Amino acid sequence: MPGLRERVIAAICEELPNPDNEVNSTTIYERLKREGDEAPEVEVRQVLLQLAALGDITLVLEPDRESGLVVADVDPELCP
Repeated sequence: MPGLRERVIAAICEELPNPDNEVNSTTIYERLKREGDEAPEVEVRQVLLQLAALGDITLVLEPDRESGLVVADVDPELCP
């Protein structure tokens, strides 16, 4: 089974092309959970922060919403 980082990236790449989807930490966590992944939401957020620190994604914090961290941009090389 791929590591959490790879599963988070796969979820981002699957959710992002749909303009109706807001890709945020909760969306990704819920998607992984539906697929049987038992990773805690805090770990999903940590992976998102690591991807942002590496420049693979750009995160925006939306403090007025429960979604928290929103994926605003993705490096084209992340999702081939």
